[in-house]
Amino acid sequence: MNTNNKNKSAKPRPFHLLLALTFFAYPFLQCLTISASSAARTLHTSNKVEYAMPNTANVQNTYLQPGGIKVLAEGFHSKITKSFVAVVRDTETYAALIKLDENLPKLDADFFKENVVVAAFLGERNTGGYSVEITPSPVDINVLEKKPGKGVMVTQVITSPFKIVALQGASNAAVRLTLDEAWRRQMQFYRVIRGRFRRSGGFAGTSEEFSLEGVLAVLREGKLATVWLRIVGLEGKKRRLLMECSTGLTDGENKIQIGRMSADSLVDQPNSGLAGTARFNEGGKKLTLSLLSRPGLIADGYSGQGTIEAELLPVRAKPLTFELAANLNWFP
Repeated sequence: MNTNNKNKSAKPRPFHLLLALTFFAYPFLQCLTISASSAARTLHTSNKVEYAMPNTANVQNTYLQPGGIKVLAEGFHSKITKSFVAVVRDTETYAALIKLDENLPKLDADFFKENVVVAAFLGERNTGGYSVEITPSPVDINVLEKKPGKGVMVTQVITSPFKIVALQGASNAAVRLTLDEAWRRQMQFYRVIRGRFRRSGGFAGTSEEFSLEGVLAVLREGKLATVWLRIVGLEGKKRRLLMECSTGLTDGENKIQIGRMSADSLVDQPNSGLAGTARFNEGGKKLTLSLLSRPGLIADGYSGQGTIEAELLPVRAKPLTFELAANLNWFP
């Protein structure tokens, strides 16, 4: 086939957008040295990377605002001994988490009407001196491993630190997590190869359909699986994002059912959030995520539905450097 003809037949894609989408996965695919400003903090971690968020001037600010974090429990010994993080919005999912460690605080249905739980388990460490930090930044929530400093005396006992917090007033807001390397290295990463979403509703009954691109990752523990998404809507009248982290129940190895998650800005406000079903095939190499708005009682509200197909990224995938992505016009 003639090369020139082949190039003409290929569908053009905005190169700067693809680069930026790859960059969203960067902090989760590669361990980096933190900047001097980050190093000045009291956290002894060399794998936390600070990065810019895309310009969201035209995107609804549905993510959690800082200052709404309440510590529910923390300690140095959990029965969950692998690195895992859960973002829980309902009692059914939280009940599955408690089955993994019955010492976690008991929470009822009323609690989840106004709160989202973020539970971070660091996994086993050979000594004391380790802990979990969950702190807000202007856009996302940082989940960090705190390590003992050099020369610090620590207890010579195996520990499994954890921390559980409530994000207050965030029941329908997007929970955007930035995870430290301890959790990143346990995740499976997928690149979106195709995706479509349709949103509709409002007083005028408008509708719009657009394509989706980006990356997502899956972290498993027992019968729970957490899905981390960095998805961008294309071709629409305005920029739309699904930058969310939510935990669902697994059915064996091939299905994850997420009963409740945020729609972020894929669906206009007011909306009732989304439910999601992820299915794996080809031994986990392919993933299909179906998204559907939860039933709502809001008059003139908005809803949406769509599908994302993604393929597993190689373990040693090499994302773009921070400097290259930061020079793109995508960032403020």
